[in-house]
Amino acid sequence: MSAETEQKLSTLVSSAAQDVSALVRGEIALAKAEVRQDVKEAATGGGLFGAAAVLGVFALIMLCFAAAYGLHATGLGLAWCWLIVAGAFLLVAGVCALIGLARFKRIKGVAATKRSTSRTLTMLRRVDG
Repeated sequence: MSAETEQKLSTLVSSAAQDVSALVRGEIALAKAEVRQDVKEAATGGGLFGAAAVLGVFALIMLCFAAAYGLHATGLGLAWCWLIVAGAFLLVAGVCALIGLARFKRIKGVAATKRSTSRTLTMLRRVDG
């Protein structure tokens, strides 16, 4: 190979390396910009969910008062009305707790990963032995 051809090849390889490097830097910059935008959107969404939760709690408190006073309008004593509303909330809380407990009992952990890892280790031991 002549010196001129080697120099052209060297220049071509150097130029290609610079182009690939610029392309990678550009892709990294694009990824950073996209992540920044996603984080901004997630923060805004999280803040709005938080506001919705706070307002929901206030609304629930107001509904408790409305339910108790609505029952009181039927002629029941106010104390009994509050006990009925509290009992209803305890009933709903109990149902939620039972459903949650059932869901927790369904958790199997990483059983599939354990099986897969065990099989892989067994095969690796066979290859080594």
